[in-house]
Amino acid sequence: MPDPAVTERLRQVVDELFHDRLRVTRRDLYSAAAADIHVPAETLALLNEIPEGSYSRGEMLEAIEGAVRDRDEAEREARRPERIVALEDTAEAERAIIGDTTLNALIQGPSGPPPDAPPFREPGE
Repeated sequence: MPDPAVTERLRQVVDELFHDRLRVTRRDLYSAAAADIHVPAETLALLNEIPEGSYSRGEMLEAIEGAVRDRDEAEREARRPERIVALEDTAEAERAIIGDTTLNALIQGPSGPPPDAPPFREPGE
């Protein structure tokens, strides 16, 4: 979610754009926002996510809010931890049960250091 001060400044840019026009394009908005020193690059990138086209003031504000929502959802999805599945619940385990194989045979990770690791020495040796 953008900083409230940035959001307010962007709203002012939109108001200035629509001062004497009924419709503007995303490109118009981007140009006006890029000319404003108080609108950061992150917000300009957000404006690029708005579909091309001509917008009324209400439609433009709605498109900006939609882009913010979409970005927030994408960031939440990116932060969501990967789902961990127990070995016993995997398809490989099911095949092992059917094939009468032990689950230990499914563990593929080495139990020791990697083969190219230097030998371990205690400090002072």
